[in-house]
Amino acid sequence: MNFDQLKEQWNNEDSSSVHIPNTIEQLKKSKHPIEKIRKSMKSEFPMQVMAIVLIAFFPQLLHFPSSQYIIYYTSYAMLVVISSYYMYGFYKFYKQTELYTGNTKNSLWKIYHELKLNMERYQSFGFLLLPHFMITLGMEFYKILSKKGMSLENMTDSYQRALIISVLVGTIAIVINIVLWTKYIYGRQAKHLENILNETDE
Repeated sequence: MNFDQLKEQWNNEDSSSVHIPNTIEQLKKSKHPIEKIRKSMKSEFPMQVMAIVLIAFFPQLLHFPSSQYIIYYTSYAMLVVISSYYMYGFYKFYKQTELYTGNTKNSLWKIYHELKLNMERYQSFGFLLLPHFMITLGMEFYKILSKKGMSLENMTDSYQRALIISVLVGTIAIVINIVLWTKYIYGRQAKHLENILNETDE
């Protein structure tokens, strides 16, 4: 086969079999969910900071005895340390999304896996709030018992059942809300990115 024949075959090649432009368009689509993720993170960060600050005033808002402040604020100090670690990771991921250009599949995969990792970290952070919730709930029950002239030693069966049910319901409610909130804020965008990546593999 000579050069002229090769040239003729090249010119007659069906260009529709080349999928690169389509792939590039699919990768560009990913900027849309990433921009949504950035927008959610940007609005959520100050809300989280405000929530942590507000929690500091719970003893005053709930009228806990001043003698119990040391217990509450010891737990709160641990909460602040854990929150600071999480928020640093939150900020690092936010900065990573700024570097994404949408022109390579590898960078999209990296963002997708980082998003999934941060979703798990987000949920773990929420679950770490449970001990502080338990301490706050216990102090609220103690306050109620004190007003009625009772103590933990002579607490009636009805109060014991109420305490157990409150802890159980509160724990389940917090876990469910954390999972649903994570899926609502970031789950849809993660699924969108996953669909785009699956399309580029076809």
